[in-house]
Amino acid sequence: MQRAFKRAYTSVSFMAPIIANKMSSQQPRLQTLAQLIPPLTYDMHKGDCGRIATLGGCDEYTGAPYFVASTALRLGADLAYIICEKDAASVIKGYSPDIIVNPYLRSTANVPHTGVEERIAPLLDKLHAVSMGSGLGNDPALHKTVRWAIQAARERGLPLVLDADSLAILGDSPELIHGHRTAVLTPNAPEFTRLCKALGVDSTAEEATQKLAQRLGGVTVVRKGKVDVITNGDRVFVCDEVGGLRRCGGQGDVLSGAVVTFLAWGEKYKSHAWKHKDEIKHEDVTMLAAYAACMLTRHASFLAYDDCGRSTQSSNVLEQVDMAFDNKFDQLLQAVKPSKL
Repeated sequence: MQRAFKRAYTSVSFMAPIIANKMSSQQPRLQTLAQLIPPLTYDMHKGDCGRIATLGGCDEYTGAPYFVASTALRLGADLAYIICEKDAASVIKGYSPDIIVNPYLRSTANVPHTGVEERIAPLLDKLHAVSMGSGLGNDPALHKTVRWAIQAARERGLPLVLDADSLAILGDSPELIHGHRTAVLTPNAPEFTRLCKALGVDSTAEEATQKLAQRLGGVTVVRKGKVDVITNGDRVFVCDEVGGLRRCGGQGDVLSGAVVTFLAWGEKYKSHAWKHKDEIKHEDVTMLAAYAACMLTRHASFLAYDDCGRSTQSSNVLEQVDMAFDNKFDQLLQAVKPSKL
């Protein structure tokens, strides 16, 4: 059932003067986005709705990877793994029994860390998509492992979500991700400015987001802000879904969890696990996944703020993920049936 809203947003405009005049921006149809969502049937098995993981979490930041993994599960992914620093593992395990926590990462303080890559590699082989960076921190040993993990994920053709501290790695080594068309970067304003500087893009230019995506060889960039600008350098989507007015830490991790889930579903869709009458082109899946995730996260933020106002925390946003999904997709999923399972 659609939520009734309590709070008025009369003073807020979410239209997009930020968007370049020269950009030809679009908004995909909800019916198209719904085609990426796996239908639930009695014939399905564990993993059919997606296996995802997030690499991140250290002794200082334990909440961020939890928000990623828990968002994925609340959207309907079957399995969510967290690969974190060993000192963070016990804390994260205490947050939820639903998430599989692997304490494989090693910080400089916990060296020697031989065997880390050998433990992570078999898990990557199981996944449909992976997120990196949430709660990673700045430890050089952790960054070294994530550099390897980005390359390992690319070798396996895995869709990637890169956020937070993994974006600092890209600023130093953009070749790690260059040309990986199923990668999604989700920078906030300061992260976007730093990435642009590292790649020689004027962050104040009208088409800065598009230029950054082009410099990175067609990866999808989600520039988070008053509106979310989503582009792979060719196409541009603008998500102006109304969100909440709070900017509490952790909402970007909810977004990462939503993106990695839709990317995982996109991989299942491309493997013909289900079909629809109007097929989505495979090259469009990444952009559509990013847009769907932005829309849902912003709506969940709206619902959380509608309930909690100034006291809204990211845990409140997480609690609204299922309602946001139902509001946007429930009726469509009842009406749009796949032609093959």
